[in-house]
Amino acid sequence: MGIRDWLKRKDASPIPASNDDPADEPDEGIAFAELQERRRLEARSLFDEEDVVVEAEELQSAPYDASEGGVDDLHDSSEESFTHADEIEIEDVSLLDDPYAHAKIEGDVPEPVEFDE
Repeated sequence: MGIRDWLKRKDASPIPASNDDPADEPDEGIAFAELQERRRLEARSLFDEEDVVVEAEELQSAPYDASEGGVDDLHDSSEESFTHADEIEIEDVSLLDDPYAHAKIEGDVPEPVEFDE
């Protein structure tokens, strides 16, 4: 909410219903002046608050320049990599069982059906 919206907001205190008796009603001019003075003081207090200073982040230089790196540098990395930790290498695929060799299709009939015409 900006200052403009804050200054234009409606006062939260409800105005009592009028009883058609002018002696009981507060003077609207005085009430308006009091409201303006209260809002002026609240707005002034916003300017008196301390500003939060955001510290600038210091840039840190990298230990290497990526543009100067080569393919050999990638292979000689001393850091442990978990990229391919769950992978296995299969040399001969024929040693694997065929998962569909003994699969049964639901509704499969073991014998051929002949229709009589």
